[in-house]
Amino acid sequence: MTFTVFRRHNRDNCKSTNRYEPRCKCPLHVQFVWKGSPGVFEGKKLAYQNKWSLETRSWSEAQSRVKALQKRLKNFAKGKVAPKTKTVAAALQEWYKFRDQNKLSNTKAKQMGGKLEEWCEKNDIILLTAFTTENAMKWRVTLPHRSGDSSSLSVHWSVISGFFSWAAGMGYIKKTPIPDPKTNPQFRISYEKAEVKPPTKEQVDTILNTATGRVRLLCLLMRETGMALVDAMKFAMSQRDAEKYGMSKPERSPAIQEQVIRGNRTKTNERYRVRISESLAKQLEALGEPAFPGTYPQWRERVNKAIKDAGVETTPHGFRHYRITEWLSAGLRVDDVADMVGSSPDEIRKTYRHWIKEAEDRLDQVQREAWLAMGLDENGNQIAQ
Repeated sequence: MTFTVFRRHNRDNCKSTNRYEPRCKCPLHVQFVWKGSPGVFEGKKLAYQNKWSLETRSWSEAQSRVKALQKRLKNFAKGKVAPKTKTVAAALQEWYKFRDQNKLSNTKAKQMGGKLEEWCEKNDIILLTAFTTENAMKWRVTLPHRSGDSSSLSVHWSVISGFFSWAAGMGYIKKTPIPDPKTNPQFRISYEKAEVKPPTKEQVDTILNTATGRVRLLCLLMRETGMALVDAMKFAMSQRDAEKYGMSKPERSPAIQEQVIRGNRTKTNERYRVRISESLAKQLEALGEPAFPGTYPQWRERVNKAIKDAGVETTPHGFRHYRITEWLSAGLRVDDVADMVGSSPDEIRKTYRHWIKEAEDRLDQVQREAWLAMGLDENGNQIAQ
């Protein structure tokens, strides 16, 4: 392979037109032809014609870097892949930035990344290349997320699997240490989600009558909107207020305008739009600051305490389940409910199948029409001759 070092001149600050100018301080690049198979090398696309930055402005430094690059590429061509050395912590930070750039939520990513970093530190694993499949499986059994009757472990594991797939694509590791469950079914996370059992109206009313102050308003907000706790506690009266009080992503914070709350779900980034009562809107407006300042764990603990004090067996998410089933039981269209709570119609049908009055009414009508077509009355009885 022939490597050619050249400068890319900054037209605003450099008058030279000589791409081999030895004295100016414009950045140096290398050009070379790759005759092997196209691929990814050290996070860069490797094509036939390549022009890469050498990340230096010194000719002597550039020559040294070209020699080192040439050696690594020869090893790469022979199958002796030498990935970039990245620490687990540095790779995670770069992954978060990548997700931000692609407008992907980092809530679960940072949660799982933090757990991974903590486990690696305890087990003296510093470099990403040192994290093996054995490590991955040992770490997985320490995670607190439920399986069996919940998708929690499966959902969170898929997030960290995405991190290692990204790292492999960047060339930081040879391949992901997460085993493919299709070829290695023994590593598949199996679960069967339990049927959703929302609290009753009496239980919801008991919690609301027990809770006080901002905790009661937060519960009432979830009860009226079907918002999850993590979204409801981020509530801001306006996007301007969200920015004023330093909320992390004001564009995703739920904001109210004329009794309508719009926002993006933290979990999925799905848009939602829901109307609240005038009474609740006035109570929230009267707070005059971010309605629920503090962290998610703090508010989860406060709401759980109110639920426990009320003697009700449910969770903060029970308010979301209750509101959705209340709407569906009243005959609201599945698509409309999905838009109000920021979910897909398919997910609503799958999760709340038994409470969809619209579907039950349609099936009842189909059955009546079938009886009439068979010469029976609409109750399935023989018609008297």
